[in-house]
Amino acid sequence: MIVDPIHDGATDPVLVWNHEEASWWCLFVHRRANTKIGGPPRIGRCHGSEVGAASSADGGRSWLYRGTVSLPVERGTNTFWGPDVVWHDGMYHMFVTFIRGVPDDPAWDTHGRPSPWHRQIHHLTSANLWDWEHVSRLDLGTDHAVDPYVFPMPSGGWGLWFKDEARGGSIWRAASTDLYEWKVADQVLTDWHEGPSLFELGGSIWMMAESRNGPVVYRSGDALTWEPRGPLVVPGETPRQPNVLPVGDDRACMTYYAQTGTDSFGVAVPTSGQSSVIRLAELELAGDGLECRTGVVAELPLRAARKSDTR
Repeated sequence: MIVDPIHDGATDPVLVWNHEEASWWCLFVHRRANTKIGGPPRIGRCHGSEVGAASSADGGRSWLYRGTVSLPVERGTNTFWGPDVVWHDGMYHMFVTFIRGVPDDPAWDTHGRPSPWHRQIHHLTSANLWDWEHVSRLDLGTDHAVDPYVFPMPSGGWGLWFKDEARGGSIWRAASTDLYEWKVADQVLTDWHEGPSLFELGGSIWMMAESRNGPVVYRSGDALTWEPRGPLVVPGETPRQPNVLPVGDDRACMTYYAQTGTDSFGVAVPTSGQSSVIRLAELELAGDGLECRTGVVAELPLRAARKSDTR
């Protein structure tokens, strides 16, 4: 389990192998769950969030909170959501949702229309996971793009899957040959989903995404057409923003966050139900789908696992 000892709001995890330290890192969103912004709980807890880091040198059995990484997109206090990182040609590439400033109103108004606070996906690079250089804002044909996930296409090049909040929360794909120039290619899922995560397992490409009823699973042979394989059940809680990293031919490590309503010590947080922790669980192939092994914590290999351009 990974906790945020500062704000008790660890969300949106992604696992990354730190080549310089030879250890696993979990980058996550620092949601300010224990912050009271006057009166009743406010949506502002989900904004003003930085990207935090925790590291593990023992295969994920224990984690050390390391602080926050600096993302130089704009001056001032801003909001970051849902980071994703790939390693390519000796460089880390981060794709992350950016919102200017710290809004304190919902993402949607009472008529279901998107708020005026634009959500943008930005590209940054780093050689060490600490020091980041801003590259660009991606032009994805919308001002409400969130939850990027980058994955190498079987046919070559790269795909970036994201949620468009201005088009019903549907999932879209953009394509690139070099990680720098992107063009929107197609709509992938027409109904509401968020937090897509792609991975290879058992000779297939899988996509997991969060639906209104919890995570659902899709399978593909080419990362273009997708076959629904049903929901993923994790008894006892609802996983949020699942992110999957294969650790064998038929099993994988899934990280996700779970809202607890308590702080890191189990004490109830009176101002918010958004306190959360990050958990690691093991996934395995089960027939034509995936199964979460209840009560089993996935053990990461003591080396790099692939989320890169090599296939």
